[in-house]
Amino acid sequence: MALSGNALSKNVLSAGVSREIITPKVGSYLFGYHDHLVSHSVNDQLTVTALALESGNVKTVLLSATVCLIDTDLADKIRARIGKALGIPAQNIILSATHTHTGPRTDGFSKWGTIDTEYCDNIFIPKCVRAARTAMENRLAAIAGVGTTESMVGINRRQLLPDGCVILGQNPNEVYDSTMTVIAFNGTDKKPLANLVHIGAHCTAAGICGEISRDWAGAMTDRLEAETGAVSMFFNGTAADIAPRIPNGRSSGKSIQYAMELGGLAGIDAVRAYKSIKTFREESVSLASGNIELAFLPPIPQDSIPARIEATKNSTWKGWNFEKYSLEQLNALYKTGDPGPQSLQYTQTIVRIGDTVIIPYPFETCTEIGLRLRSYSQFAHTLLFSCTNGSNSYLPAQSQLCRGGYEVESFRWFRPRQLPDNTDTLLIEQNLKLLEKLRDS
Repeated sequence: MALSGNALSKNVLSAGVSREIITPKVGSYLFGYHDHLVSHSVNDQLTVTALALESGNVKTVLLSATVCLIDTDLADKIRARIGKALGIPAQNIILSATHTHTGPRTDGFSKWGTIDTEYCDNIFIPKCVRAARTAMENRLAAIAGVGTTESMVGINRRQLLPDGCVILGQNPNEVYDSTMTVIAFNGTDKKPLANLVHIGAHCTAAGICGEISRDWAGAMTDRLEAETGAVSMFFNGTAADIAPRIPNGRSSGKSIQYAMELGGLAGIDAVRAYKSIKTFREESVSLASGNIELAFLPPIPQDSIPARIEATKNSTWKGWNFEKYSLEQLNALYKTGDPGPQSLQYTQTIVRIGDTVIIPYPFETCTEIGLRLRSYSQFAHTLLFSCTNGSNSYLPAQSQLCRGGYEVESFRWFRPRQLPDNTDTLLIEQNLKLLEKLRDS
């Protein structure tokens, strides 16, 4: 039986969960490797899972969509529609992509193809709204518990060659955050309701196989569901520089079997984290919101662009010239008489559940940033959600910029105006101010 907010006392946590199938049709384009990858079959159904939480006057919905990335404008549209449907601020909606590279085009990038607007309009958007609405309607009085374990599902992918060049591969000598966290919600009758799993690693174990799949994270949540009886959802952490730990020694596989095998191992880890939970208790939910602003560097002068483009002719990453892409975008803006916005801005909302905080990042975020945030935080569990509430390319740590590599080139040249080298620190500082608000709430 679903309980409305009026049926619950002010401080009682209520939780509801719902899931919708969002699998695209076979033959549609997949997103995450190149612009002409077409699906030929479905290995496992793609889903969007919504967890609705309320306590006191606070309502929020966390959605996990098994797609690669969600364009920022598209994410804003979905969050606004959900907010309108539920009568809550759009900023209270947390919409996250699990970052599977065997899903549809819900983001657009010239190297990977344009957004599949037909899919988004007819499947993705309405299913996200429906899942959120049903989850809110199905809320029950709930208790929550948190467990952690070590998982080796991922490995740093910034492989360093003898000449100092960074390639995508596997590098066991570089940083990896092995902490897997499970937040479990039970009804007050102790019946399992929902599980949230958090760890960071690319969902690229299947590789360019042409099969639609949630990749390893799907097999992991399936196992946790089977063992606990609760709907389970995955939120990717600091995955930008983390590959799945697959036996070919590379950052992606070429077989769906890799994804299923790694997901089975990750599922064992998730069950172990769940079973480590010692106490379920009543918790409150609170939010802290504020404006994030990252000032862009001054634009490259227009008269220097042709020479800059010419100088980058041989500067490619697997045939892709990042700097040329950025310069061409900027040149197009100059021709309109407007060199673009002066800053990257968005509204940030951090969710607190008891002594756990969830910090959304609309970037593919590198591991050091999440570890730093956790070390500065006064909360027991500080979870950074990457690929959440939009898509703004990679966010490396400043310490990585000197070495270059795919993540660094993407960060520098994804947009016509560049972000400063210390963007990681600027974001940490602004998020810590919001954490202070939650600490005092």
